Amino acid sequence: MKRYLGCVITISLLAGCTSAGTLRNETPTAVYAGDSTAEDVLSCISNAWSAKQLPMSTEFVFGGTSIQLQEKVDGPIVALVDVTPSGAHTLAKYYSRFTYDDRWYYTQVKNCMNP
Repeated sequence: MKRYLGCVITISLLAGCTSAGTLRNETPTAVYAGDSTAEDVLSCISNAWSAKQLPMSTEFVFGGTSIQLQEKVDGPIVALVDVTPSGAHTLAKYYSRFTYDDRWYYTQVKNCMNP
């Protein structure tokens, strides 16, 4: 019985976690293309999002860079944006699992694409 209860608790805890991979398996909340360089877009988004005081990290992903937001330190990822160069343009895909209105975050991504 104790083993069964331990498994149930572990599975319940894991079910509440959100990884970048599971977010990317969903349809993006918003997708933007712009003429700014990927580096400029990443810097702009990072500066804007840092105003909200959520833990933020940057990860290199295939073909680009991802900025990820967590609910709290060591908490689940609640949003991320993948920024990739595409020829003379830059593409930004924003994914979210916020439990509240997150328009502010993806509006910042949009604003950073063509400042």
